[in-house]
Formats: sequence, structure tokens, C-alpha cells
Amino acid sequence: MRRWWSADELVERWSLTPEDLSLLVGRIDAGKLGLAAQLAYWRRYGAFPDEETDLAPAVIAHLAAQVGVGAGALDSYDWSGRTGRRHRQAILNHLAITNFDDKAEAALRRWLAEEVLQRERHCHIQ
Repeated sequence: MRRWWSADELVERWSLTPEDLSLLVGRIDAGKLGLAAQLAYWRRYGAFPDEETDLAPAVIAHLAAQVGVGAGALDSYDWSGRTGRRHRQAILNHLAITNFDDKAEAALRRWLAEEVLQRERHCHIQ
């Protein structure tokens, strides 16, 4: 994981959207920053962080400034406990990420057969 980020890179790669910020309404400082950190990390890496040290201090400071809390609020965040798990589920719901089950696989296969493979066949015939 990268430890150094320029100001421009922080803005480009670690900024929250207005929709993201709506998830934080009504949460206490540690919860706000912890949820924001997990969401931003998921967007960047496609996985959740295990602990605060997975994020560069500059990233934490950038996220803290966006949500209006001090970076130290993250010290009391429960990454692996009930709060962290609840926040991860809220993030997956917010991003509309679901399990890739049999139904999803069938839909993907249909789409591939109808859209992608049909185009491939037409391209090779011409």
C-alpha cells in the first residue's frame, strides 16, 4: 500500500461524493471517519482495510477533513467488531455490491451469449 500521496492525488483518489457523505449523517466522530475510511479504501482497492495502519496518515487526514472530524477519532474505531462489520455491509449496500450467486452467473452467461459472442461471430464473418 502506498504511503505517500500528493495533494492532487488525495483529491482525485480519496475524495468522497455527496452520496457517500449522506451515509455519515447522524454518526459519531469515530463512526463517521471509520465508515468513510472503509468506503474510500474499498473504492481504491476492492477490499476493506483490516486496521487503521492500512491507510496512509495523509489519507486519514484527508478523509477526516472531508467529514469534519479530527484524524484522531479513528483511534477508537472498532475495525473488526460489530460496528466495523455493520459499516462494511452498509458500504456494500450503498455501492450495490452483491454476492455472485447462481442467478448472477446465469445472467452473466446470458449477456455474454446474446451480446458479446454474437458480436464476435459477426465480426469474424464479415
